[in-house]
Amino acid sequence: MALVGCSSEEEAPPTTPAAEQEYPDQESWESTIVITRDGRKVAEVWAGYIAYYKKKQQTVLKDSIHVDFYDREGNHNSVLTAREGVVFNRTNDLLARGNVVVVSDSGVVLQTEELRWDNRRQKIISDVPVIFTTQTDTIEGDSFISDPDLNRYEIRNPRGYSRRAVPLRKSTEEKN
Repeated sequence: MALVGCSSEEEAPPTTPAAEQEYPDQESWESTIVITRDGRKVAEVWAGYIAYYKKKQQTVLKDSIHVDFYDREGNHNSVLTAREGVVFNRTNDLLARGNVVVVSDSGVVLQTEELRWDNRRQKIISDVPVIFTTQTDTIEGDSFISDPDLNRYEIRNPRGYSRRAVPLRKSTEEKN
């Protein structure tokens, strides 16, 4: 005959005192935030979950985010998607993380794991590796900075390939 011992006392998992836990001041699900600059719409941010923290002046975005960017005239110019992000409420800057993809209305695509929107400078910035694809080129680089419509951009340490036709000049020996 075997005896099996059981205890009615269960070990409780360690807890953080309520004073140390940080709870959001506001929460919402499947909601949209509008980011403005000088009274005009710069971006419209949708997220599966949004948590606003007044003390930290941050809005945390989770469960997939979708951002529509607008130019100075209010015209749509690009879309950003990512797994999660943070809006810094004092500056209206945005940090997006996880499978970040930006597609301009002209069809240019930027892919990276982390990307920042600098609202004051009106720039898209990535300090981690990127892949930038146009109709004719695919360029990889170590960092990236661009305007919101991805027309004027800089890529650090670019490498890649192009499908552009390159005109060749005949040498002077071949002409004779």
